[in-house]
Amino acid sequence: MDDAQPDLICVSHLWWDSVWQRPHQLLSRLARHYRVLWIEEPHIEVGPPGDGFVVVEERPNLSVARLVYRGDRATFRRWFDEKLARIGGAGLVMPGDLRETSLLFGSPVQARLERDVLASLASRSRRPRVLWLYTPTALSFVDLVEPDLVVYDVMDDLAAFKLAPPGILEQRAELLSRADLVFAGGPSLHEATRSDRPDAHLFPSGVEQDHFARALEAGLPIPAEVRALPRPIVGFFGVIDERIDLHLLERAAVARPDWSWVLIGPVVKIDEALLPRLPNIHYLGQQDYRTLPAYLKAFDVAMMPFALNEATRSISPTKTLEYMAAHRPIVSTGVRDVVSLYGEVVWIADGPEAFVATVQSALDEGALKRERRLERERDLLRRSSWDRIVDGMDALVRARLGRTLAERG
Repeated sequence: MDDAQPDLICVSHLWWDSVWQRPHQLLSRLARHYRVLWIEEPHIEVGPPGDGFVVVEERPNLSVARLVYRGDRATFRRWFDEKLARIGGAGLVMPGDLRETSLLFGSPVQARLERDVLASLASRSRRPRVLWLYTPTALSFVDLVEPDLVVYDVMDDLAAFKLAPPGILEQRAELLSRADLVFAGGPSLHEATRSDRPDAHLFPSGVEQDHFARALEAGLPIPAEVRALPRPIVGFFGVIDERIDLHLLERAAVARPDWSWVLIGPVVKIDEALLPRLPNIHYLGQQDYRTLPAYLKAFDVAMMPFALNEATRSISPTKTLEYMAAHRPIVSTGVRDVVSLYGEVVWIADGPEAFVATVQSALDEGALKRERRLERERDLLRRSSWDRIVDGMDALVRARLGRTLAERG
């Protein structure tokens, strides 16, 4: 293989500036070994009319390619409605303060995005090229960029999510057949993927332990939004969408009006009017990844109030280990991967009454039980670093890429 770092072209349904998740953790580390180009879904924004394709270096060796269309509020609303019509979401109400969203892969601007990406790649020196995909809807990039190796990192069952694009199941089947390497982000996804790809590799998500352990620092200030809230604080951070059990949240907050229920993260794909509104439920919106430990420090209990539905059947929430790094007691509904991977340290409860009772048990945890939990958590955290996961993935990629290039002579 050439001594120059190979190109790694990542196509993600997540924006680089969105909630920091598995793709961000992996690609920011892979940039130590590859020249990374992150291609994200086209943006539409409210702003001075115009459009443009830009490639911005967000980190050393990691650039982000963005195609952005801007227009006035009426134009933005038209784009938004057309997008929903394509994916069967015509009944969804656009939030009044929404100023940017994705047009999705496969939209009418896809040809423009592909043309601009090709022009950007042509301006680079040709190196061995790895295409790293996160969504089947980006299948066209397999033929477009002529990669030497195709990696499909299955982080979610996107076909089970609300407003899944039409044809995604067929695209998923084709991508699984064409990928050279398939990774799965949790045991449930691995099990589901192996029916098509028996050689799929299981790589559960990890944790940036040092970052979230900052919540344990005595000198870290707690943000003003949560500092004065009544205790205890039962907190969550992550995307708020159809995977959150809003009924459970509302009934739990009604049952314990003296507790503060805090949710940090953007509201996506659901009508904000459906969110339960009670004096003790606090929605703080999306916060910068760098500030999350300060909010986590304020949590007396960290919660994962997931609904048990098709969208959560195969999820493996990254936040479990992030909460764990701060040694916060964790209460979750019975998501399969949470139970199988972390059931020895996470309290599990389904239904509002059981959830409230279990949060109370977590609050009442004695010193001896806490120390035993922390000991088990430390062992889980040691085995779950993102660096270790990236090293394992990189070894497989380099071995397979090396064989491919050698066979071509």
